Amino acid sequence: MARSPLFGPPRGPTRACCPMHPLGHGPTGRGHAPPPRLGAWAGRAGGRPRIPALGNPFYAAYGRTRCRNGLRSRHVAASGKKSLGLLGRSAQYSPHLRFQSHKPPAMAEKDLLPLEGNTNEEAANEAVQSAPEATQTPDNEATPADAPESAEPELTSETPESESDTPMVPAAEEAVEEAASAPSSETESDEIPSETPSSSSSETGSEDESDDANDEEKEEHEDHTADYAEKETDELLAEAKRILNEVSIEQARVPMLAIKDVLMPRWEEERAGALERFIEEGGNAIDFHYEQPSREAFYQTFNEFKKRRSAWKADLANQMSVNLDLKKALLDEIKKLAESDDLPTGQTYNEFKRINDRWKDVGHVPNDEARDLYASYRFFVDRFYDNLRLSQELRDLDYKHNKEIKEGLIAEIQAISGKDWSAAIGKELQRLHAAWKEVGPVALEDKETLWDQFREASNILHEKRRAKQDVAKAANDARLTQKEALVAELEALATEGAGEHGNWQKMTEKAKSLREAMAKVGRTFGGPSDVLWDRFKKAEKAFFKERNTFYKGRKNAIKEALEAKYALVEQAEAMATRTDWAEASKDLKRLQAEWKKTGFVPRKDSDKAWNKFRAACNTFFDAMRNEQGEARATQKADRQKYEKTMNSRQTVEQARKELSQLENNMGFFTYADPKSPIVQDAMKKVEAARKNLEKAEAAHDALRKAQRDAAKQAEAAAAADAASAESSEEAEA
Repeated sequence: MARSPLFGPPRGPTRACCPMHPLGHGPTGRGHAPPPRLGAWAGRAGGRPRIPALGNPFYAAYGRTRCRNGLRSRHVAASGKKSLGLLGRSAQYSPHLRFQSHKPPAMAEKDLLPLEGNTNEEAANEAVQSAPEATQTPDNEATPADAPESAEPELTSETPESESDTPMVPAAEEAVEEAASAPSSETESDEIPSETPSSSSSETGSEDESDDANDEEKEEHEDHTADYAEKETDELLAEAKRILNEVSIEQARVPMLAIKDVLMPRWEEERAGALERFIEEGGNAIDFHYEQPSREAFYQTFNEFKKRRSAWKADLANQMSVNLDLKKALLDEIKKLAESDDLPTGQTYNEFKRINDRWKDVGHVPNDEARDLYASYRFFVDRFYDNLRLSQELRDLDYKHNKEIKEGLIAEIQAISGKDWSAAIGKELQRLHAAWKEVGPVALEDKETLWDQFREASNILHEKRRAKQDVAKAANDARLTQKEALVAELEALATEGAGEHGNWQKMTEKAKSLREAMAKVGRTFGGPSDVLWDRFKKAEKAFFKERNTFYKGRKNAIKEALEAKYALVEQAEAMATRTDWAEASKDLKRLQAEWKKTGFVPRKDSDKAWNKFRAACNTFFDAMRNEQGEARATQKADRQKYEKTMNSRQTVEQARKELSQLENNMGFFTYADPKSPIVQDAMKKVEAARKNLEKAEAAHDALRKAQRDAAKQAEAAAAADAASAESSEEAEA
């Protein structure tokens, strides 16, 4: 079996060396484990054997060592970092251990293979470069003659100061971790790789489409909510339709839920207000029904969105099943390359790149298959890179390529840093940060410079976001101040009290105007906003409760007055058949006097009672006139006077009621244009009713004055007749 020109001793038939890992390398048929085949070599020709700083990730994971007396294996089921630490301590504190040193020949020029953005190669490249403290020497570079030899191998690590809080691990550990993170662009978790995006996780089908939202989705949701909170309901309905028709189903979820979260409190508030008014007006909550066309319109759009989203997820599940079959086929291909006995060449590397690119292009697979699939994929990728020797030139090419990508991202973020902050800008910023994390490593001298440029532009955008939030808070505070004044005014109005119907009408209009003013101020947010709204509703409820109490008492008084009138009607109807004309006349006049004292009753009900009462009185007086023909003329005159008086009084009352009704109706034109034809016509009617009332009162006063004068003349004539009779009697006496 020939010796490998690049990687030391030949490999014999392999078998599993550990039951914990069926895919790992095993010892050869001769009972010896093959040496590590990747990384910088700590030893040099003729020097003391040293532990290699980089090796097969499998060896890094299981801490395989070799001693002078044969094969000694240490199986450490832990991370590469812990395994490397154990390996380092074994080299330092176990003098009986000796490590083989291999000095492979320089790589041929045809074996220098380009990288161009492959994340796994980037991992191995960075692993080779990022462990200078591990006393290593790349295979394609000569060891300086004056380099001092260290008695013990020393493994160190360094911690970066920017771009990540994760400390840099030693070379072998970094190779494992970087290779393991190769398909990270398709995973959702740091612990369990998955190609299923968060938007495709299980949903319950509820209204809120309760997918698990990550921090970026929550931040995007808050940005959309802040933007939508200032818009009217009609604008949000149009926006929901636009999102349904123009935005992809995968991207439409967050803005659609943001619109729903903005609209729901409005609808609930509107319905609660309508229910309160319905109950205050005497309605029963069980009978309450309130239609909200805007809510129905939105849910038509929202239900269509859910229907499309369900179809999209079903298609996604089918596609992921197809993707799983494709990736399993690709896994078999890359396994053949990784387990090939021949060392990688330019042709095999290109084939590996082709498989890797196809792997990335295939897409997501189901979550329950992703763990094992990616574990196998990463393992065979690591196996392949173990067999691939990366030169400094290839690393430089890879770094250059990654630098160009990061410079492009910097140009993009600098371009949007000059724009005003919005939800769309926030989403673009998140995309750029995610893309930055996915780009491979760059040279150490460029790493901080590039990151500082990117972070500076990102900080500008975050400052704009904070500034916009400050402006929104200031505007919110100003609106809260206006609402505070309106709430205080309504609280004062609720404790004032009106006393009579006219004042209550004016105060009711004032309360309604305060509610309209609250709506015009605009929406506010925060704890003080909720407190003010609770105070406003409490004061409004107290005011209308007091108003309802007044009108309930007024209604009871009207009912009592109407009952009193009908009681007088019954008495008058009973007296209508009496024949004791003198006494009955006095009783009817007494009833008429009591009628005037019964109180106010609406005209509709009052006229019915009055017509019955007057009919009873007319029946009695007609009968009395028929019986007393000699006094018919006098009674007729008295009746005419009475009817004239009553008609005159009714005319005055009718004119006064019409004027009161018209004046109350003018309250509906409080905010109307005084020059409006309708308002002008209403004012003319009020003026005509006022003149009609004045005319009726003047006629009534003149009639009463004439009746009083006639009564005085009759009394004077009667007194004169009595005096004449007395004088005649005295004369006769």
